[in-house]
Amino acid sequence: MACGNMGCGNEEKQRAKLAEVEKAAEAKVAQVELQARNKAADAQKEFDALKAELDQTKAKLAESEKAQADFEELGKQAEAALGKAREAFKAEGRVKLADLNKDLTQVSKALTKLPAAKKAELNKIFQKIPPQQKAIAKDIAAYGTATLDTLSATRSTLEKDLALMRANVALAKAKVK
Repeated sequence: MACGNMGCGNEEKQRAKLAEVEKAAEAKVAQVELQARNKAADAQKEFDALKAELDQTKAKLAESEKAQADFEELGKQAEAALGKAREAFKAEGRVKLADLNKDLTQVSKALTKLPAAKKAELNKIFQKIPPQQKAIAKDIAAYGTATLDTLSATRSTLEKDLALMRANVALAKAKVK
């Protein structure tokens, strides 16, 4: 019985030791589970932060794409407005040239009734007009390629050439009277 008691004592010690090992193992498992839950929570937080950053980046990209589309639309509108301005300036130039040519035709008709000396003076003036008409036609054509930056200069050149022709037509008119 003493052996049996010894065996029992050993068995109790082993049970106690086993209980202690189980308790330590359970504590270790609980600690590992806690660490795993903490790591999972941290990973979830990082994932959420990255997802939020991705959403912000997508929103910025969408805004950028909209701005790009708006910019392209404004560019198209500006180009259309420039085209309309070109056409309007061309039409204005043609009308002014036509008015000057009409005045020139009236002077030419009156030329037949003038003495030879006056006709010679007027012919000198009339010789200056065809190059001026060509320059004006060239100026009007230049509107077709004028940019926003060169539109003003093109208009100034046309106005200068029209003024030269206008001065010669006025001089011719004065000589006819």
